[in-house]
Amino acid sequence: MLLYNTYGDFILNKLECIQLLKQDVIPALGCTEPVCVALCLAHASKVLDEEILSIECDVNIGIFKNGMSAGIPNFEDVGLKYAATLGAFLKNPEKGLKLFEDIDDEIKNKVYKFKDTQIHVDSSQTGLYVKGTIHTQNQTSTCIIKNEHTNVVYVSKNDEIIIDSKNKTDAQSSLIQSFKQMHISDIVDLVDELDIKDIEFLYDGVKMNLKLADYAKDHNLPLSSSFSTSLISTLTSAIEARLSGCPLSTMSSSGAGAKGITLILPIHVVAREEHIAKEKELKALALGHLLNRYINSYIGKLSPMCTCALASSTACSAALVYMFGGNREQIGYAIKNMTGTVTGMICDGGKVGCSLKVSTGTLSTLICAKTALNNAPLKDSDGIVANTPEKCIQNMAYLSKHDMKDVDMTIVEIMEK
Repeated sequence: MLLYNTYGDFILNKLECIQLLKQDVIPALGCTEPVCVALCLAHASKVLDEEILSIECDVNIGIFKNGMSAGIPNFEDVGLKYAATLGAFLKNPEKGLKLFEDIDDEIKNKVYKFKDTQIHVDSSQTGLYVKGTIHTQNQTSTCIIKNEHTNVVYVSKNDEIIIDSKNKTDAQSSLIQSFKQMHISDIVDLVDELDIKDIEFLYDGVKMNLKLADYAKDHNLPLSSSFSTSLISTLTSAIEARLSGCPLSTMSSSGAGAKGITLILPIHVVAREEHIAKEKELKALALGHLLNRYINSYIGKLSPMCTCALASSTACSAALVYMFGGNREQIGYAIKNMTGTVTGMICDGGKVGCSLKVSTGTLSTLICAKTALNNAPLKDSDGIVANTPEKCIQNMAYLSKHDMKDVDMTIVEIMEK
C-alpha cells in the first residue's frame, strides 16, 4: 500500500524502512573505496580463465582520493594499484565488501610480482564510479560499479555482455528517490512504529565496532592512546584501527565503515553512560542510520567535504536528541546547529587522521544535541542555516556539489606533491 504524508509526498512504509536498514548497515573489511576497486576487479577477473597480463582501472576523483592512503587489511602497503591487483588475483566477488579476508601469502606474492596495473581518474564521472578492465592473451573483461560501492552495473567478456544495467533505475534507486522526498518528522514517525525485534540486528554493529576500538588499544596505536575520555578514546581507537588496515570487519552505514563508527559508537557510549534502555538505544540507532542515508542521498557518497562530519555526525546528533526524549522540533534544531558548525570540513582522503576529524565532529554532535534539547537553535539568518532541517541539508549538499566541485582536484594535487 502506498503511504503519503500531510504534504502529499510518498513515504516509505515499515517494511521498506527495515529493507533500507538491512541494505545499508552491513559489515565491511577495510576502507570501502579500496574495497570497491578490488571488488570491481574481482568481478572482472571471475569471468576469465587465462593468466592476467594487464589491469586498467578508471575511477572518479572521490574514489581516487579516498583510496590513496587507507590501509588494506592483511596487506602491508596502501594504494589503489594494490587494491585493484589484489581484487584481480583474489577472484572472490561473492565475498562482497569482505573480500580482503582471503588475502594470504600466495596472493601477496602474486600481487608484488605483478607490475602492469594502471589507475586513471575519469573526470567526467561526478558520482561513485569504478571501471575495471583486465587483459589476458586472448580475453578482455570489464566490470563497472556505479553509485553504490557494491552496485555492479556492467560485466563483459570479449564481445559477450553478461550484465548491463547502466541505464536502468533499480529498485534501490527508486526507494532512495522516494526516501529523499520525506520530511525528517516522517522518518521519526516511522522509527516510532518499528518493532524492536525487527531492528535488534543493529546491535551487531555496536559489538563489531567496539571490537575495533579494543584492537587499537591492544596494539597501542598512537592516536588511540592519547585520550582518556571514554567516548573520544573509543571513537578514535575504532577509526584508527580501521584505517590502519586492521583485519577486523566494521559495521558500515550508508556505504562506509567510518560512517558506521561515527554514528554507532557515540549513541552506544552515551546510552551506556546514561543508563538508557536498550529499546530506546536501538530506536536511536535506527533513526541515526536512516538520517545518515537521508543526508548522504543529498550530499553524495563521496564529497569534497567530510561526509562523516556532515552526514554521520549530524545524523548522530539528531538521534541523540531522540534518545533523550526530544520532540521533532528539537531533532530539527540539532540538524540546524550541526549545519552551522561542521559544514566546510574538507575530506582529504581515507587515512588514520580521519580519527581526529571524526572525534572533532563528535564533539560538535554532543554540543548540538545539548543545545537542541535546551531549545537553543541557531537563527535562520546564520550563514547557510535555513528555516527547516530539510533545507539545511539541501544547503549543505548544494555547497558540496556546486561551490566545491574543484576542491577534490586541488586536494589530490596537494596530496601527490
